[in-house]
Formats: sequence, C-alpha cells, structure tokens
Amino acid sequence: MEEEQILRKVKIEGGNLRFSSAHFITYGGKCERLHGHNYGVLVEIEGTLNEDNLVFDFTVLKRFTREICQKLNHRFLLPLHNPHLQLAATPEAWEIQFQDKRYVFPRSDVVELPIDNSTAERIAEYVCSELMVMLGQYNISHLHTIMVGVEEAPTQMAYYRRPLHNEE
Repeated sequence: MEEEQILRKVKIEGGNLRFSSAHFITYGGKCERLHGHNYGVLVEIEGTLNEDNLVFDFTVLKRFTREICQKLNHRFLLPLHNPHLQLAATPEAWEIQFQDKRYVFPRSDVVELPIDNSTAERIAEYVCSELMVMLGQYNISHLHTIMVGVEEAPTQMAYYRRPLHNEE
C-alpha cells in the first residue's frame, strides 16, 4: 500500500522582507501619478517533508526573498513590457513617456522588470519567478506549489500562486 503524501506548508513574512519603491501603473487609458509604497512580501511553499523532515529551510527562503527585496528597494520599478509606455534608454538615464507625461530617471535609480505593469499582482509574479530560479539550486522535487504575496498597504495585498513543477 502506498504511503499517503501529506502536504505541509512553510510561510515567511514580515521583518526585513520589505522594500520601498516608486512606481505608477497604466490602466483604462490613464497613467497614475508617480508615487511609492512600503511593500511587504510573504512567501508560502507547499510540499511534502524532505529527508530532514523539512518542507524547505526557512533561513534559505528568507535569504533569497531578502535578496530580491534589496534589489527592488529604493528604486523606480520600470515595467519593460508595458505597451502604453514609450521607453528610451541611454547609458545614464531612462526616459519614459505616456502620452504627454515624460519622466527621466537616472539608470542607477531604476530596476528594470520583465513585466507589463508594475501592479502588485505583477510584482508578486516577478518575485515568484526570481525565487523559482534561486530554488533551482536545491532538490525541490518534493515541493508542489509556491505562492508570493506583495502588500502595497496594510489592507491590500496581491498574490501569485503556481506549481513548482510541470504536471505531466
């Protein structure tokens, strides 16, 4: 008889899993004003226990998430694939235009993200994809799903959840 696989979950949040960034989003033919948030990040990983009776090492998961937060901290979040923005890069700056609005940011103040809008939903997806790359250095065959939450304010958080492996 096959042993039942009990799924368990680990979760990290709070502490220094935060970043402060500026952004604006485009929606409905409009572009928000430039503003910022003190974002919080949480991560949940679900799976079975490994040979050490862990789902995943909290310390490693916190370190990876902290590294991503540090990369985003005190930067303007630039969505490189936003079809409503005209982007021009020079060695020194990014110029961003939406209709009659024009912004110029020093390159050192910008983090270029492979997303289409800097919404909390897409930032959560970005953080998740970065974590998946980092987790690739470990045996994660016993893990099932990962979920990332990005909090823009104490009462609003967006989540992105996905399987860690392609189902066959």
